[in-house]
Amino acid sequence: MSSSVLPLTQAQSIWPRIGWGLFLLAFLVGMGVAAGAPVAITFILASSVTALIAWRFPFPVFNVWLALSMLLGILVGIYTGEVRIGERVFSAYVELAIGEVIALGLLAAWAMRILLLWRGRQDRNWEPWLPLLLPFIALIVAHLLSGFSEGQPSWAEVIKFVGRYLVFVYLTSIALVVNFVRSKRRLRDALLILFLVGIAFAFDGLRNMISFDGGFSLNRAMPGPILEVNPLGGNQHSLAEVELIAIACGLALAALLKPGLIRRYIYAACALMSAIVILTFSRTAWIVVPIQVAILFATIWRGAWKTYRKELVALALILIPLAGIQVVYSISSGAISSIDSRSALTQIAVELFKGSPLIGVGAGTFVERVAHTYAFTLEFGPAFDAHGLIWKVMAETGAVGLFALALIFLALGREVNFVLHRLSPGKPETIAYMYLLVGVIGMFAYELTSTTYWTPRLWLPIGLLLAAGRVFLEREAGRDPDFLRGFNG
Repeated sequence: MSSSVLPLTQAQSIWPRIGWGLFLLAFLVGMGVAAGAPVAITFILASSVTALIAWRFPFPVFNVWLALSMLLGILVGIYTGEVRIGERVFSAYVELAIGEVIALGLLAAWAMRILLLWRGRQDRNWEPWLPLLLPFIALIVAHLLSGFSEGQPSWAEVIKFVGRYLVFVYLTSIALVVNFVRSKRRLRDALLILFLVGIAFAFDGLRNMISFDGGFSLNRAMPGPILEVNPLGGNQHSLAEVELIAIACGLALAALLKPGLIRRYIYAACALMSAIVILTFSRTAWIVVPIQVAILFATIWRGAWKTYRKELVALALILIPLAGIQVVYSISSGAISSIDSRSALTQIAVELFKGSPLIGVGAGTFVERVAHTYAFTLEFGPAFDAHGLIWKVMAETGAVGLFALALIFLALGREVNFVLHRLSPGKPETIAYMYLLVGVIGMFAYELTSTTYWTPRLWLPIGLLLAAGRVFLEREAGRDPDFLRGFNG
């Protein structure tokens, strides 16, 4: 299995196919056990129906998953019943995001197709491309090693965390994406879906800015409840994250289209979403956006200053009073309390790292450690997870985990460098690739202070970037893999 963007060599033996298919099925069985599937009949039925639909219509189901992958607030509750080992190992109640349930169905359909549809078809284009596999395995091993920590974490919880988050996010946000998106058509579809999701929640954020309680007033942009459920599962930060992803996808999509009315509409929608990001008054967003803009002006927007000088000056003048409002928000009592709690969490992470600097205190145990920190709970209430991917990995897996995480992004950087050196400057593909790259950089910067690092919000943009690089470098028109042949949806 290659980790290069070059065309894959064709497998001559059926055993790699069987091995990959069985691995996917084994992973699904493990997820079922983790979710208490033996006693959750509704979960079994839902997963089975999803898998059957994905078997027949893999691309429509994949597109549905893309749209729902950002909606971390729509959860499916699974009761594990009175199974003792289930209660001990995986707790009595597990919640999965609705997108994760659909992803499980996609993985099942992928596994069954690879195992069952090869006879008589002479498949040659079935082999999965698994970029970043080796560094991800290193990170998984680092998390498993944390089970030997002096803090004596529960091995069951460590294994659950590895399967539930690391393995799952790799299989869905990276492996599924790069293997389903193998042509420009599929790439444009994926970009369009995430772009439309961003537009929908931009209008939702705009709607929630306006309030008529006790008179007309304007508030910061926030995601609002729909049927008493917050689909994004968070506050202004979740809205900003989704909008940043959608903006990158929209700009990349526009770059791949011919100049015309549709491209102008996309630019206008990206401008609206950019305004919503600013109006969330998220401190992190106000740091991330200037970083992204600076990178774009240093690369593909290099000549924009001469062409749009007046417009850019006008935009800067508009942002000055908004920056003043941002300062007011930043010095409010709520913001100060948030900053203090994050500072305390960082101090806890550092202390945990000092206590076990090599392998950490145990994967998935940070919240539990914070809950046992009396000073934190007394001042700030319920325990929070680490605010920042670096602090999370550092505390739970130590230096070994940090090294493995660095390997992932070094490998990603190598792939990016490989692609950029082979794309022609100024071509639509190069511009689209740069927009996706800036989107990945922005989300990585955001997750340095956020808690959604083990979700598609960080890793799905990386999967799209890898898929786009491969599609853009292929000399021949990309074709769907053999296990999806004849079912183009």
